Amino acid sequence: MKYFLSNQIHRLFLYLLVSIYVIWLGVVIEPDTISYVGFSLITPPGYGTFLFVFRKLLGEDHYFPVIVFLQLVLGFASCLFLVRTIEKAFKVHKNLLILLDVILLAPIFISEYLVVNRIVTQGLAYPCFLIISTFLIQYLFLKNNKAIVWLLIAVFIGALIRTQFFFSIPVLILVFGYQWYTTKEKKKLIVPIMVVVLIPLMVSILQKTFNYVIHDRYTNISSTGAQVMVLPFYVSDPEDYQVYDDPETQAYFKHMYEIALERKLLDDFYVPLNDNVFHHFDYNFAHISYGILSEEGRKFLKPFDPGSFDAMIANDKFLMDMWLPLLFDNFWKCLDLFYKNIEHAFGGFYMIWFCALLFIGSLYYWFRYQEKLALLALLMMLLTFSNIMLVCIVQHSIGRYMMYHQWFIPVLFILLLNEISKRLNTISYPTN
Repeated sequence: MKYFLSNQIHRLFLYLLVSIYVIWLGVVIEPDTISYVGFSLITPPGYGTFLFVFRKLLGEDHYFPVIVFLQLVLGFASCLFLVRTIEKAFKVHKNLLILLDVILLAPIFISEYLVVNRIVTQGLAYPCFLIISTFLIQYLFLKNNKAIVWLLIAVFIGALIRTQFFFSIPVLILVFGYQWYTTKEKKKLIVPIMVVVLIPLMVSILQKTFNYVIHDRYTNISSTGAQVMVLPFYVSDPEDYQVYDDPETQAYFKHMYEIALERKLLDDFYVPLNDNVFHHFDYNFAHISYGILSEEGRKFLKPFDPGSFDAMIANDKFLMDMWLPLLFDNFWKCLDLFYKNIEHAFGGFYMIWFCALLFIGSLYYWFRYQEKLALLALLMMLLTFSNIMLVCIVQHSIGRYMMYHQWFIPVLFILLLNEISKRLNTISYPTN
């Protein structure tokens, strides 16, 4: 009993310190905040709806602090939910649990993230991903079949908050596909597999319907043209306008390229001695995507009304039509920059190989010995690779896109220590 009380006191003290820090820091408004408040066409509807509800309930001048408080509560609740599930699934020693709390709460107090204080999607998205992870563990390791329903609901809600959560779809298809292959009761998994496959379509339809109700435009342009076009445009050459047959598209490319050259944003302008091509790409990503491809593109297509919805929609369609021809024309340069983007996402060349070896080792150990920890490591590496691959196609690999999986390896390390300790009998497991 004393171990339980001691652990609860430590957890309470940790949560209190985090709460004091969040209160001291206060509300942090980001440039993207206005997009969610105003239900921008380029943002998913989930977080904007969350803000709208409390804005209507509390008024314009008072609801941001309440949003921060709610995000803090959700952060604590999701962390506690996941820690208790891991404790139950892997019989974690009480003295190690506080380390799991610290790791999972890190995005709340690390200055790079501050997911609670910032009025952006991370405040809901990070707790949502912890909940997704919890239900996945409950389903696979605690054999809780009801968890599969909540898992699918959580993934659907997560995708409405951040379309980045589509990275979980391929992993869930693999999980349910393997379960279907190995079980005799195949009919029970047909519906979950169908739902997972249809989630992207359902999210897209709901987002288009939402935009139609709010803006009278049945469209979905979040994370599309102005993002995916950046990588091939960054490595392109002046003569690449020739890959397009349409004169307007050629004129569009020439105009955008001329502006990018003038602002020195493309790969020809990085400084080899003090920089590398990825850092130049990373630093200038927003300048290219929003400063040129979005802002200047809308001015080119709709010079008399560049801020209109029609300009945004037309520009997005233009960029999506231009993307693949330019990508294929600069395929090897795009592939090289894509790899550098992935390398940065992992934290360097050696971390790529570490994660690859961890994936291969856990795959072997799971099929050979059916170890639960190996299966968890395998799932975590699949989610890591899936997230990084998706992000690096449409974005530069900055921290706020990577924080969803960055807790995997520290948690695996703690669980490995727990397993070693149990097997060597170096830790006494008290009964409460």
